[in-house]
Amino acid sequence: MSWDSIESRDFLGGVPAHQLSATRLLSSPDPSRHHIEDPPELFPFSEEYPTEGRNGAIRWGSRFGPAHRPSAGVLECFRVCRSRIDQYLARRKIERGVRLYGQNEQRLAVKVWLSALRGVRHRSDKFALLGHLYQAYMDFGKYRESLEFANRQLGISEELDSAPMRAEAYLNLARTHQTLGGLDRALSYARHALYNDCGGGSTAGCVHLTVAAVSLELGAFSKAMDGFQKALAVAQAQNDNTLLLQVYVGLSELWRRLRDTERAVACAARACDLGRGPRSTDLNTRHHRTALLQMAAALRARGELGDAHDYCNEALRLAAVAGDQGCYVRAVRISGDVYRRKCDYGKALRNYEVAMGATQTLGDRLAQMEAMDGAARCLEALRLQGRICNCRPLEFNTRLLEVATSVGSKMLVRRVRLRLAEIYTALGDNNAAARQKRAAGAWAAPTCARCREPLAERAEPLASLPCAHIVHHACMPESWSRRSTRSSGGAECLECASPRAPRVPPPAPPAPRSLPSQVDFPFGTPPTLRESDLNSVLSDHSSQQATSSV
Repeated sequence: MSWDSIESRDFLGGVPAHQLSATRLLSSPDPSRHHIEDPPELFPFSEEYPTEGRNGAIRWGSRFGPAHRPSAGVLECFRVCRSRIDQYLARRKIERGVRLYGQNEQRLAVKVWLSALRGVRHRSDKFALLGHLYQAYMDFGKYRESLEFANRQLGISEELDSAPMRAEAYLNLARTHQTLGGLDRALSYARHALYNDCGGGSTAGCVHLTVAAVSLELGAFSKAMDGFQKALAVAQAQNDNTLLLQVYVGLSELWRRLRDTERAVACAARACDLGRGPRSTDLNTRHHRTALLQMAAALRARGELGDAHDYCNEALRLAAVAGDQGCYVRAVRISGDVYRRKCDYGKALRNYEVAMGATQTLGDRLAQMEAMDGAARCLEALRLQGRICNCRPLEFNTRLLEVATSVGSKMLVRRVRLRLAEIYTALGDNNAAARQKRAAGAWAAPTCARCREPLAERAEPLASLPCAHIVHHACMPESWSRRSTRSSGGAECLECASPRAPRVPPPAPPAPRSLPSQVDFPFGTPPTLRESDLNSVLSDHSSQQATSSV
């Protein structure tokens, strides 16, 4: 059979068999389907995966061509699935961090929370996560970083328009500004936290506690007592041991400043019992360290210096293990107070210098002010002994007056002005001494609500009325009891009988602000935290522990 015998004309489209070739047997490509002469439309093979676009979708055309691009519904499905997976993993990390924090693994918990912060999607979960990070950084003494977390919480609460979230954010801002020395801003934030709906739970108790602590620094002892009483009622109603411990610590500090050492020691002992008792499983060791330091301060005020030093050393050890810089600095400062009461002014000044340098780094203005006050008292004692001249105490107290005035601690301002008046009198400048005495008298010292005699002038027993006013224990009749109502308890209280202006809603809160990376030292060049000073402090504590154990 030959090619001619086949009807190739019909089979091959009318071409004779002898004219066929190998290329002619193949069908020609259709130009409308395949643009062979258009090189830019070719899609070469690539070993690299394409990057993601602006909205997270993969640029499929850069690898597979437009014909293989998936539909928008598939990409949206992938995007939603990935978001849900990230949210699920973030929640698991948050729960894991809470467990680690409860097991006193604070640093590992913070590391887990920071990794979860990048994957959390829901605003409510992000708000709770920022609250955990805020509390952790406050425990570490990193107050500037915690302020940034509180500002982010406030932004989320405004986006969601949630009153409880806004109250918690204002509470965190108030606590941070209180530590950083902005007492007016702290009080304003705390009042706005109360103005919003706190939910009636532990958040409201913490707000009352913050208001009481700020009022105590401002010298308003009756307002402080009122805040502590409200916080105590919330803690007992909610069965919140953590809040109850903080209330007893605050009450101990209030009685200590009013020089009722017996009540101060009793309240501090209750706080220590809560931190070490069978109900302490749900408490963080930070509160236990705070209770130990308050017990040391109360015992030091009562004159039991050995026991005070032991409590201070225990708190110092726990703070060093946990990395709590704020508690460590306060322990060093209280240790300096103990040395000052022992008339060992060299060690006391060394501890105060270490505390001032560390608080300048942390930005804790309140602790810095307390350390400066202790150093000023040491210099005053050395001046009275004739070991130093009047120039150095005068300069140091003048700078301390500037710091106390900027912070707003009225009681400390009054004490520093009276000290300056004595120095000016020793220098023979009676006019300057008179000016300081007049300025000190501008702030009215706390007085008894019944006999109007000044309080805190000497160590004596005091009592608080149900209306939160403070009287001498001798001025309190037997008929007045703690369980009486405010109306019956305030019948013979002169403070309650005086007319008061009606309360108005608080003004708009101050705008949140970010602090600079370093806070300017209030006077000149800050004292440096030298390694030799720190080692000497630790050696003093270790030697004291060895002596007490023997």
